This record gives sequence, structure tokens and C-alpha cells, in this order.
Amino acid sequence: MNATHNIAEWIPQRPPFVFIDTIVDVSEEHALTQFTIPADCVLVSEGCLSLAGLMEHAAQTCAARAGWVQRQQGQQVKIGYIGAVKQMQTTRLPHVGETLTTEARVIQQVLNISLVDCITRVGDELIATTTLKLATID
Repeated sequence: MNATHNIAEWIPQRPPFVFIDTIVDVSEEHALTQFTIPADCVLVSEGCLSLAGLMEHAAQTCAARAGWVQRQQGQQVKIGYIGAVKQMQTTRLPHVGETLTTEARVIQQVLNISLVDCITRVGDELIATTTLKLATID
């Protein structure tokens, strides 16, 4: 897929806890999403998206990929959980009004457990990297 879709079709989260505006691209191996940070975002503090917000945006990018795969298999979108965060590194917190672009690429998938590398940029500037272990439940 290479287009913008209704985010609610691909992730289980609902407002005000949605941290994706656009699904740019998604496949079985990766997802690319964007999120422009609004001033009224629940995880904004002092004009910046918090570290928890950055992590949630990355996790929802992973969820968009998982949701796409589940829909391709004729399934409902499943609830997922972050099982582990490994090596999260940030250079700065993004400001209100900035657009995050995050790519999530699957490293390993075993049954309902995924290990995913995530890279987040604002424009060309790399601001965060992490590896997430995610689990979905039936």
C-alpha cells in the first residue's frame, strides 16, 4: 500500500491517544507514518512531545503495520502491547507543530511477537531510534 488511509482502520488506539496522522507506506515488512504534533496533544509538555509520546508514536507505527497485515489476512485489528524497549536514543524532543516521520522495520516475527527497529525524523534530522518488542493478543 502506498497511500493515506483512515488511521482507525489500522490501529486500535482512539482519540485523544492517536499519534499518527498519515500512513505513508505499509507492507508486511515495514510501515512509514507521519504525525504533526498538536498543541493539545495529551503527551505534550512545555511545548514538546514527551519521550513517552515519541515512544507511543513509534509503537503506533508498528501497530499500523500489524493492523495492515491482519486486515490482509481477513482478521480484525488486534490490541498490542509493548513488551520491551531496547536501546531508545533521542537527540531532542520534537516541538509542537513539527512533523514526525517514523519508519518501523521488522527484524524478526515469531507468532504474535515482533521485534521492530524504529527511526524517527523531523525533516532530514534524525531525532530518535529504538527497537521495540511488541505482542498482539487474540
